Amino acid sequence: MIHLVMFAGEFFHPNHKEVESLRPLLHVIQDGFEALKKIKKASIIDLYQKFSENIIKDPTTSSIEGVAFLSSWLRKANFAQIIEKNLKDIGYLESFVGDKKRVKAQPRGIACHWIAGNVPTLGLFSLFQSMVVGNANLLRLPPKSHETLVRLLKVFATTKIDAGLSGAELLKSVGILYYDKYDTKANEELSDIADVRIVWGGEEAVKAITGLPRRAHCEDIVFGPKYSFAVFDAGAIKSADFQRALRFLASDVFLFDQAACTSPHVVFFERGARPVSEIGQLLAEEFKKLAKRFPKTDVDQFIMTRIINARAEHALDPDSAVICPTENDWTILINKKLQLEEPIESRTVFVKEVASIMDVLPLITKKIQTIGCAVEDKAKLIGFADGATFRGVARCVNVGQMHLFDSPWDGMLLLSRLVNWVTLYHGD
Repeated sequence: MIHLVMFAGEFFHPNHKEVESLRPLLHVIQDGFEALKKIKKASIIDLYQKFSENIIKDPTTSSIEGVAFLSSWLRKANFAQIIEKNLKDIGYLESFVGDKKRVKAQPRGIACHWIAGNVPTLGLFSLFQSMVVGNANLLRLPPKSHETLVRLLKVFATTKIDAGLSGAELLKSVGILYYDKYDTKANEELSDIADVRIVWGGEEAVKAITGLPRRAHCEDIVFGPKYSFAVFDAGAIKSADFQRALRFLASDVFLFDQAACTSPHVVFFERGARPVSEIGQLLAEEFKKLAKRFPKTDVDQFIMTRIINARAEHALDPDSAVICPTENDWTILINKKLQLEEPIESRTVFVKEVASIMDVLPLITKKIQTIGCAVEDKAKLIGFADGATFRGVARCVNVGQMHLFDSPWDGMLLLSRLVNWVTLYHGD
């Protein structure tokens, strides 16, 4: 059974509409897809800008975790940069460009998205990029994301610009749905509908979706399981801005409770600038401040057990240390092992000393997505980033910006893969 959360602009949450199959409803999405073609892409970007302002002001959305990052990403200046990086010119989305040989970026058709549940706003990053190039979109969301996405999309539906365009018009080409992850029939139907499959999730989920039958022309775009960490060089540690950098690092740790692929789980500090015990205490001060502002509300019992075990192990090891409150609000684990630790999540970070941040490079695999960098020596930063990205890292960014959704993402220029590049030969 397929549960419709929102379909062709009509909202059904929390009382979902149940259907046996999507196919009888696809003509409605197709109508929305045809209408989307007639809307100027510049107007869509203006609409995104207005929406970015509204979600910060609207009391129903302003407190959503990650909404500040989403708002920043939706701004007109940022989206114009995304299009320039991916397509060079927005004109390719509107008409054939060139002289005798003309080129245009046409939408692929129906983009079907399987969205992970670790970041509730993740579906919009996927949807809004696909929508701006003209695709119709069907998103399969996990249940815990429904309420957040509906709140945001209801604000989008009522957002309007001076040109007369509203978010409600764009949503006529969109379906938000849910079905049990073990519902093979529903999964296969969604896969068979797709002209492009976009999959966000862990290894098991990715294999389950990519292994489904698909149409020969269907493009697969996969954002699989990733791991992130941070590094500080001696110059940054000695800097007058060190405490500020730790504040930014703490925000990267706290946002999404480290459930995002961009969340840092280990932080490497160069040895000699300050004792690691002192660094741990300074970081703990920032954790305390954030814990007061953002108290934990939903604690996973399995993760809590792992936190307790990790605290005990580090407390009993003479070469390690643990800094934490009595409660499970946050945990800093200090040890001397030059390794990337298994993520515990829930505001639990491993702190380690290294002679040089360059010593971390051999640990890197293609599973690493983002490295938060506080590196004062710019030549060292370039050398480190070159070595890290050579080994497969997708992003080296400033601490405090680890969750800022960017293009390219996971080494891909997404918009360029969401279109068909077509040609027209004209003249002699």
